[in-house]
Amino acid sequence: MITIFDFNPTPQELIDIRFDALSLCQKFGIDTNKELTPELYKELVSQENAYYDLAVLFEFRNDQAKADEYWAKHPKSYQTDGLGFDCLDVAI
Repeated sequence: MITIFDFNPTPQELIDIRFDALSLCQKFGIDTNKELTPELYKELVSQENAYYDLAVLFEFRNDQAKADEYWAKHPKSYQTDGLGFDCLDVAI
């Protein structure tokens, strides 16, 4: 599986992409009470989740072409709506 750790993220980049247990739960619905390490991350996330973090990492690196490569690996709904379906237009 390819992850952000294949691209040597800096400590600041890990902060920028929200690499912590709370954010793992918020982003992907993965709950853990353990300290999040690269090894635990690789155990818990799917390849699709890892592609999300890779796309975000490359956006922070201002490499939009590489980010787009990873965004393209997601379902169309991820590409348009994000993880939380923020753009979902629902009539109430």
